[in-house]
Amino acid sequence: MNIEKRVNREKISHTEDDIFEKSVKLKKRFHHIFTYPSLNRLLSEFENKYSDSKSLTVLDYGCGKGYDSLKLLESGAKVFGIDISEKYIESARNLAIKNNHQETEFNFQVMDAHNLTFENDTFDLVIGNGILHHLDTPTALKSIYRVLKPGGRAVFREPLASNPLLKLFRFLTPRARTIDESPFSGSDLKKLIDLKLWDNQNVMYCGLVCAPVAMITSIILPKYPDNLFLRYSDKLEKKLNRYNFFKPLNQYILFDLKKL
Repeated sequence: MNIEKRVNREKISHTEDDIFEKSVKLKKRFHHIFTYPSLNRLLSEFENKYSDSKSLTVLDYGCGKGYDSLKLLESGAKVFGIDISEKYIESARNLAIKNNHQETEFNFQVMDAHNLTFENDTFDLVIGNGILHHLDTPTALKSIYRVLKPGGRAVFREPLASNPLLKLFRFLTPRARTIDESPFSGSDLKKLIDLKLWDNQNVMYCGLVCAPVAMITSIILPKYPDNLFLRYSDKLEKKLNRYNFFKPLNQYILFDLKKL
């Protein structure tokens, strides 16, 4: 795989085509997928991982337009953000300034996520929201590991590949994603674990049942995101996710990795 060519394709997709906005616009047609119960829990857990970041040095890895960076700044962190898109970096910087944060509090840079230019052992925490599946994951994780301090943590929310209905949705909506992005399969997750870089690996899943049901209820009950179907699907999902067989069939996974 030619990583340089992959990076250039991603840069064009995000800077010139703004694939992120296209994806959000499409998903808004199925707006319950933003608010179903197990996703709310996973997003809450994701934010809880960095909500108490006062005095920490944090890297927002693939910061996009800076929404998570802003939350980190408001928690008191010193924030570095990297992205391949100049357009996104400028948006992240403007968002921080608009919300009264000084430039001494943040540093946003255009950078290839495979090849971080920071010194070894720089960051207490690295976070990423839907970024690893755009990259060559082993290369990216080795770079992340290098810049983390000993005992530092890396927290990522990523999409999974194996749910049949979500596979169909992705097939029908190719313009909502880049050519190189690849949600994690069960074998991908095994390869990540086999890297053996991490002292501790905690994971959380969501969307096994709720995500497909949310797509349907967005159409038949658009004004009722909190509906009986989603509440029951959440109960079923909790039961099924007790078994390893079902876990790769979810929509999202949350990684919480601690450096050795």
